Amino acid sequence: MTTLVTLLSLLLLGALAQHGSDWTYSDGALDQAHWPTEYPLCGGKRQSPINLQRKKVQYNPLLTALNLTGYEAQGGEFPMINNGHTVQISLPPTMRMTAADGTEYIALQMHFHWGGASSEISGSEHTIDGIRYVTEIHVVHYNSKYSSYDIAKNEPDGLAVLAALIEVKEYTENTYYSDFISHLKNVRYAGQSTVLSGLDIQDMLPANLYYYYSYWGSLTTPPCTENVLWFVLSDTVKLSRAQVWKLENSLLDSHNKTLRNDYRRTQPLNNRVVEANFIYHPEYRHHLGVELQFYLRKINSNVEYLKKYIEQKKAKRKSQD
Repeated sequence: MTTLVTLLSLLLLGALAQHGSDWTYSDGALDQAHWPTEYPLCGGKRQSPINLQRKKVQYNPLLTALNLTGYEAQGGEFPMINNGHTVQISLPPTMRMTAADGTEYIALQMHFHWGGASSEISGSEHTIDGIRYVTEIHVVHYNSKYSSYDIAKNEPDGLAVLAALIEVKEYTENTYYSDFISHLKNVRYAGQSTVLSGLDIQDMLPANLYYYYSYWGSLTTPPCTENVLWFVLSDTVKLSRAQVWKLENSLLDSHNKTLRNDYRRTQPLNNRVVEANFIYHPEYRHHLGVELQFYLRKINSNVEYLKKYIEQKKAKRKSQD
């Protein structure tokens, strides 16, 4: 029975890979600059990805940590396909994400966006203060109040994406990616599928899953429906340069060209509000958790008080002498 389900999943993914393969990121008549001519929603006012400007992000203390269930290591077979635009892994409906407002989302698939057209070009879709990261992971979910993704994808509150940015950590292999990367050779050509035996999504995500940015946007590929609640994790995934190179050079697109730069350019914010469950302080190397910032401010305040107290004592003693 498991084999039959896996086969059906692979056939479905193969069909999806062929559908809509006419659009591209940078080549031909329907490159991303011309998506709106065929997919009008791609020219909307609430599009993704965006540039996350940390100084303009609004802190929302009601944004508690995301509750992720089924993300830990689990056995089974997970279909993986080169759909001509990216590499995509099907996820089981037992994987769920619950947002701060209590809405539960069911995982559908995860995929990647990367660069690689030259050694200087990174390929994340979201940027932070204008900086583009090496790669970006998207875990796509749909609202559990709908009976299927096919229904949810057309509803105004239908979708949610958990995103994570990847940066290079030289010479340090991320062992949680070893199996995934070793299977890329099995999906070199568009439409090719393979199966991963066992998967641990949580270990493929950043170590810190607590802090994130959130905003309402769209799918970053056609049809660009504007019904996606985005959660962009603040922490990053670390891969070695060799691992990133394999991701950037292992797959071919539907025209048998090396699949590179499969990312959409950032879109106008158009008065949307981006929220976060942490406060960014530019004076620190990294933004800090709200609780840590609070205690750090108290420590700094106490240090300043002690300095003034010592100076006063010294001045008083000097006057007495």
